[in-house]
Amino acid sequence: MITLLFWTAGILVAYPYAIYPALLGAMTRGRVRHRPSLNGGGEPTVTLIISAHDEAAVIGEKLRNSGSLDYPRDKLDIIVVSDASTDGTDDIVRQEQALDGRIRLLRQPARRGKSTGLNAAVDTAKGEIVVFSDANAIYDRMALRELVRPFHDPRIGYVVGAALYSHEAGSAAAESEGIYWRFELRLKRLESQLGCVVGGDGAIYAIRRSLFQPLRADDISDFVNPLQIVARGYRGSFNGAATVTSGRAARSRTNSGAGAGS
Repeated sequence: MITLLFWTAGILVAYPYAIYPALLGAMTRGRVRHRPSLNGGGEPTVTLIISAHDEAAVIGEKLRNSGSLDYPRDKLDIIVVSDASTDGTDDIVRQEQALDGRIRLLRQPARRGKSTGLNAAVDTAKGEIVVFSDANAIYDRMALRELVRPFHDPRIGYVVGAALYSHEAGSAAAESEGIYWRFELRLKRLESQLGCVVGGDGAIYAIRRSLFQPLRADDISDFVNPLQIVARGYRGSFNGAATVTSGRAARSRTNSGAGAGS
């Protein structure tokens, strides 16, 4: 029994880091990766939904970044879902709204959670494609164009972008995190070739608005929502060219003048 438990535990530990990647590699061997192109209908209309709770420190930068993305102005609207923020987040959103009429504030007067806020936001979204993002996620200038690119294929129901995270350059955390995210992005590329990217990313993923199903308050939105879409017979795709930098990395990147906000 002890031997059985030992080997079972060993397999469970090895599966996500060795066995699963090996299986993906075997299943995708010989497949040719094609970079989808925008053709035919051009760019779809897009609604960017930003989830926020007490994000006064970053929401202004996020909205300026969103407004400067390389995407047709008349095809993009931006909704900030404020989950009963109390630190001035809403006031900053209103200030940015006065400068950019595409911005809308959707405030939840009481804390109800991210998933409940997304339900309300999608209900008022105008875009054919809905993009979900966090308040501290700074998009590359071309991120939206790249994120919507795979949707020219009618079989694609959701698309996940590449979230980049880093700490202080040269730190042990930066090195270990860099290794982890290179591994994670490789898995997503392999999964994408099979049309089954596991889960979204709260910083950057997009869906067809027509495929959204209301979430329960306790649902993890970027996990449950893609599963709902796959269950309806659609595929998920990963586009590593749609990049976003989050957290401390986002602030350092912006301060260095890189990215869409520069």
